[in-house]
This record gives sequence, structure tokens and C-alpha cells, in this order.
Amino acid sequence: MNPKKYKDFYNDIAKECNAHPDLVNDLVSFFYSRVRNNLSNLENSKLYLPNLGTFSIRKNRLIKKIKRHKDILGNLEKMTYKGYQKHVPIKEKIEIMEDLLSKIELKQQDKRKFKDENK
Repeated sequence: MNPKKYKDFYNDIAKECNAHPDLVNDLVSFFYSRVRNNLSNLENSKLYLPNLGTFSIRKNRLIKKIKRHKDILGNLEKMTYKGYQKHVPIKEKIEIMEDLLSKIELKQQDKRKFKDENK
């Protein structure tokens, strides 16, 4: 089984919709850039895409990423300009990941509570 690249489908979709291939290319790239942006912002733990399914952030992987970023943060020299410049974005990323982790844990607690109440 050889997977096809998404660029191979542009011409077929353009013929099917009676549109120019560049227009199809722009629409697909815009859509997937928004998807990638929503996944990388870590605002929600799940992202639903019609006809593709739900993309979920895994709690264990998120915990490992937080730990890894904290290790990196501990190894940086914060007293130099170069070290501080690297320190700030990593610290912001850790805060975003910790916020998302707390949201995931809150959802899990709500699910357990609901399940326990309805036994």
C-alpha cells in the first residue's frame, strides 16, 4: 500500500468541482493551517474535524512534555541575555501546557463524578 500525497488530489478535486487547481490548493492549505494552528495553540484538549474525526491530546504525553521543558528550563543560564531570551518562550509554553493539563484533569474529575452519581 503506497499512500498518496495530498498534492496529487488537487487536480482531481478541481475537475470535480469545476474550479482552478490553485483555488483548491489555497482552500486546502488554509484549512490545514487553521487545523495545525488550533492543535499547536493547546487551547482545547480535543479538536473535532468533520469527516476526519476527533484529535485528542494525550494526558501522559502532555505530562512528559511539561517535565522535559522544565528540565530544559533548569539547564539554561538565566543571568545572561542569550539564556534569558531562550528562557521566556519555554516558560510561556510550560504555563500553557499546565493550563491545558488542569483542564484535562478537571474534565476527568467531572466524568468520574457523573459516573459515580449515576451508578
